[in-house]
Amino acid sequence: MTSDGHQLFHEALDRYERPLIRYALNLVGQLDDARDVVQDVFVKLSQCLGTVDRERLAPWLFTVCRNRATDHLRKHHRVVVMENETLDLEEADVARPGAELEHRETRTVIRRLLTQLPAKQREAIRLKFLAGLSYQEISDTMKTSVGNVGYLIHHGIQALREQWLSLENNPQAKSQPALANLF
Repeated sequence: MTSDGHQLFHEALDRYERPLIRYALNLVGQLDDARDVVQDVFVKLSQCLGTVDRERLAPWLFTVCRNRATDHLRKHHRVVVMENETLDLEEADVARPGAELEHRETRTVIRRLLTQLPAKQREAIRLKFLAGLSYQEISDTMKTSVGNVGYLIHHGIQALREQWLSLENNPQAKSQPALANLF
């Protein structure tokens, strides 16, 4: 590995490891499996350092991650269960008792609502909000136009809000926090 390649690898690891783990976790459902998938992504990166376009690194990493996660799921014949506990990879400030439980419940509901979206909207929202990619990076990853990415995210969030509001109108869902505060 050249000095330049070594630097690229470490920069990619520092910048994208956590977003890739969050993205993979959402796809495979288990933290250990997500870490294995991301490890495979970085092994692949180390093998392709000479040919990877630095300008398209993020789309390349997330495409490889999605493909490795799909391969992992096929190999293990598993269906991703969206209600699994998700590890919060960021430190959280708990403002009041029960806030963390409330956030977990909210994430569970949002994950369930996400599964009801069309696949492309779900993918665009995951790449934007879980992986933190720009519209251009999402466009490159999904092989669609930037305008279509905006359309997919806008309509996906709009559908999530409508679903959330219908849950809020249900008396059993009154204890859920407002979705509007999350986006």
